[in-house]
Amino acid sequence: MNSSRTGLPLGVAPVMVGLCFPLRHCQTMKSSATLTIEQCIALKLMVDIRLFDSGTGSEPVRQLPANLVQALRDIQPGGVILFRENLADIAQICELTAELRRCISPELLVGVDQEGGCVTRLPRRECTSFSGNMALAACSPGDRATLAGDMARAQAAELLALGINVNFVPSLDVNSNPANPVIHVRAFGDDPEVVAELGSAVTDGIQDGGVAASLKHFPGHGDTSQDSHTGLPLVSRSAAEAHAIDLKPFATVIARSDPAMVMTAHIQYPSLDSSTLSGNGVVRPATLSRRILTDLLRGELGFEGVVITDAMDMGAISQMLSPLEATLECFRAGADIALMPLLLRDTASLLALRALVDDLAAAVRAGELDEAELRTSALRVAAMRAEYALPEPSAETSSKPRAGRALANEAHRELEARIAAGSVTALQGEGGLPASVSSVHLLMPNAESASAMAMALTQMRPELEITYQSLTALDLALEREQVRACDAYVVGVSEPAISAVVVGGAEDLPGLADQRPATVLKALLAEAQGCHRGVVMLNSPYRAKEFYALADTVLASYDGAAVGLEGIPGPAYIALAAVLAGARAPTGHLPVSL
Repeated sequence: MNSSRTGLPLGVAPVMVGLCFPLRHCQTMKSSATLTIEQCIALKLMVDIRLFDSGTGSEPVRQLPANLVQALRDIQPGGVILFRENLADIAQICELTAELRRCISPELLVGVDQEGGCVTRLPRRECTSFSGNMALAACSPGDRATLAGDMARAQAAELLALGINVNFVPSLDVNSNPANPVIHVRAFGDDPEVVAELGSAVTDGIQDGGVAASLKHFPGHGDTSQDSHTGLPLVSRSAAEAHAIDLKPFATVIARSDPAMVMTAHIQYPSLDSSTLSGNGVVRPATLSRRILTDLLRGELGFEGVVITDAMDMGAISQMLSPLEATLECFRAGADIALMPLLLRDTASLLALRALVDDLAAAVRAGELDEAELRTSALRVAAMRAEYALPEPSAETSSKPRAGRALANEAHRELEARIAAGSVTALQGEGGLPASVSSVHLLMPNAESASAMAMALTQMRPELEITYQSLTALDLALEREQVRACDAYVVGVSEPAISAVVVGGAEDLPGLADQRPATVLKALLAEAQGCHRGVVMLNSPYRAKEFYALADTVLASYDGAAVGLEGIPGPAYIALAAVLAGARAPTGHLPVSL
């Protein structure tokens, strides 16, 4: 655990930095005191470079275009966040992160969402892909904290090898709403004590490995039924309930583990702040609430690290406020870093970013933003950058062999398999297919998952005759024919569904009035007679009860990633196949109430 980090509380004058920061940061702090207002603001921005159009069409940024290099060098943002589109392979990632540091700063914060499970940014074919938070919580209570810490240290080693020094984990959301469309398996579960236990283990492990952790999504996104990417969710808990449930893991992990960062949630939480935004009367989202970010997080919970917003381009914020208005509001609330205040997609957006910095600086000079708080906040970011700085970019930094030794090594792969195997939970039945089964038909969410499950089962029981289809390209007549011919029918359920639209191939389903994925699967299971019926809940387990009357066996893996290292089936598919084939008993424990 990195216990040496401290922060500078809001309201403390910059001249006191020597009393509030570790001694090794004194030189950084001394130089930061002379920054211009524009430089302070730039430090407080983390930008995305997901896609960029240099004049020939929008493309993933895997090498920096010249005009993007010039803009980043000119503005000097405090950090950059990378997405899956930016991360093609080991050598390319190493060169991109080195290039970013060369054009901005060796102390640049390079962040990523490498949660594991459904939120995995690194290329699965070359990097270890762990099964995620709910899978960890499903492992044996005696082992799960150790597994969580070991997983986090492995993640840190792989991220550092690629030049990434910030991981936006762990999610401390207590997923108490089964209808939550955006958190679900990204949470450790619905028990605040378990969330705190595993959240602390992950925070310690990540930061022991030299990568900054970021608790999210404060003050808790677990009791929402709306996705903040598309709208503004509201949590209706009382203040007492908030402290007992949503806030408890944050309070515990802040006290135990000294996290580098906390990420805000774009949610309304009226019992914590019922004030409204001027001009529209909307209850302030936590990201824009001083009562929540300053009075509660800093004052009451004692957090001294860096507060970063969730992405400011998400619908919850961007549908109400312009980038300038939103950034002003989050800085006034106490956020240290505005994440993705506007999308950088072309030359015009680079000019807009420059204008945003200038407009924010003008607001400071006009007294709309407090300059002392701004400087204190910038110093806090600078301290974190110094704490997690990587060595100067060099030829060795970009070396694929050097990075390769840390990525998907034998110990990491073994750990990946242990977590996946330990998480498989029998929700109904004993898990395995009857020994007499000689033919299996699979219906899986998509082509990748169908192929992966067939491959994994074949590896476990080569004598099985296996047929399969995917729900996204379903031939209903063929499906019925294959089910009639099999001894066992195994259906994969991916909930929440990949999208709200009707499944592909809906024109092939004229006999089913309701063509939503789960409804289609239930109708086909009900028709299946004379064979063993199995259901595997690949992501969220919350709808499992709907399948109990339709299946002999229901398993949960909490991980739907079909592709693993070098293109082999993902770890959850291998673990599920081992249980279905009778090679391993399911030992997982359901971490949520259904």
